[in-house]
Amino acid sequence: MADQQTPPVAEVKDHAARRVHQLADENRQLRQYVAEVMERLRENEQLFGRLFELESQVLASSDPEDLCFALLRGLRSNFELDMVRFWFDRSSFIGGRNMDAVSERDLVWLEKGEVERMGLNSQHVWLMGLSDKKGFDWLEERDHHLASIALLVLGDLQRPFGVLGLGSVDGERFQPGKSADFLQHLAQVIGLSLENAVSRERLARLAITDALTGSHNRRFLQPHSHQQLSKWFGEGIGVCCLYIDVDGFKAINDRFGHDAGDDVLSRIVSAIACSARAQDPLIRMGGDEFAVLLAGCPPDKAVVIADKVVTACAKIMTHDENVSVSIGLAASDATEDKRVKDLINEADQAMYVAKALGGGRCEVAEHAG
Repeated sequence: MADQQTPPVAEVKDHAARRVHQLADENRQLRQYVAEVMERLRENEQLFGRLFELESQVLASSDPEDLCFALLRGLRSNFELDMVRFWFDRSSFIGGRNMDAVSERDLVWLEKGEVERMGLNSQHVWLMGLSDKKGFDWLEERDHHLASIALLVLGDLQRPFGVLGLGSVDGERFQPGKSADFLQHLAQVIGLSLENAVSRERLARLAITDALTGSHNRRFLQPHSHQQLSKWFGEGIGVCCLYIDVDGFKAINDRFGHDAGDDVLSRIVSAIACSARAQDPLIRMGGDEFAVLLAGCPPDKAVVIADKVVTACAKIMTHDENVSVSIGLAASDATEDKRVKDLINEADQAMYVAKALGGGRCEVAEHAG
């Protein structure tokens, strides 16, 4: 065999130099990659820090309207967005909530099935670039400056209850193909938070609502009972109280049964509600007794309201017999500022006077004028 030839020393040195340069390039590329990864990690850490802050604000919200305010404010300020808007399905569970304080710029109501008709219910996050040739039907003239949007579908995709739109003047911000993991998480958090807020609101309302009549119950009154009237209704406001009792209610139950009694109570509440003002708290105190608090209503006008209640209730019949109520009226003028329970007790005593005088009438507590 022929002897193997040894490469010249110059060739070995040249190969070693090329390898050193190659390793140096690879090292530079690796350092650059690590730097980019660390920068993305820092950005993600800041992003999730802002998200956790937003989630804390959301969890602290007391009702759906407050939660929407927190989201609108937090998303705009923490994530540098040029548009944040809710589109809610009016026929969904959230459609019956009071959202009057949220502006039309931030909340648009959709008709039933509109999310599905737009084809958005196949995934939770949609990223769209916008241009003169390509827009989105739900956007309006005021949104012409937007260059890209993200649409977050809220709720179960089988029955979505709305969409949250995030818009940016940066055309690259929400371009299709970009990672949507963060937005996917955000859609789930917001959807669940709104559903929970509505459930909490419903449970809270049930806790202070009389199941039979739909009026408030005594639990509604408890936080206010020992307070001054000004703590509830504001300084310098006079308040009148009507205390209403159904005449002969036990006899109605005994003769015609509890179903007839329940029907009478429901109709009595309807008569009171039609005679009083919508903002006046109507409270079932127990059994067949009710209290109505008339804030900012002078005694003479309260008497007119009480007479209307007496007249309306006298038209209620059960088993061909008329129903009647006895009403006591008490007042606290702006300078007195009585405790809530004291005003109600005075009206209660006046009601007993009305009942002693034969019922079907209103009696005014002496010092109420």
